Amino acid sequence: MNRSTDPLDRLVEDYLAEVAYATAGLSAARREDLLADLREHITVARAELDPPTEAGIRTILDRLGDPAAIAEEAHLGEPAPTASTGASPHASHAATMLRPSAVRSRRSPGRLALVLVSVLVVLMVVVGACAVLFFAARTESGGPPQVSPSSR
Repeated sequence: MNRSTDPLDRLVEDYLAEVAYATAGLSAARREDLLADLREHITVARAELDPPTEAGIRTILDRLGDPAAIAEEAHLGEPAPTASTGASPHASHAATMLRPSAVRSRRSPGRLALVLVSVLVVLMVVVGACAVLFFAARTESGGPPQVSPSSR
């Protein structure tokens, strides 16, 4: 296989090579189907980038997931050979094929932590801004509002 000189193509090639290496234990047909599905997903997602950038490509690949995790999930979907029936271990291949959309839905723990921290920071900024406005209004009015005793 000829390696591309385009750095964006090389990112994709390297990622797919890692997936191929991690899935070496799968049947050749299953591995090729998985790689074809991933390649198709990357091509479609890459076409939506305007302009294509390294960060955009890395985001696409991050969303697909770690090659080792993809391989682990693909191995779980691999049917065990059945000697008694003589059926091919790949007979139910289409039903168990790992789809990029399933891989994409998984989020890495690091990404989840980043999202949670970001939400927390935004929440703290909003609460802080409200507190500043509240105390500024109290200062302008000369202190806390006076409550007159109610008559009973």
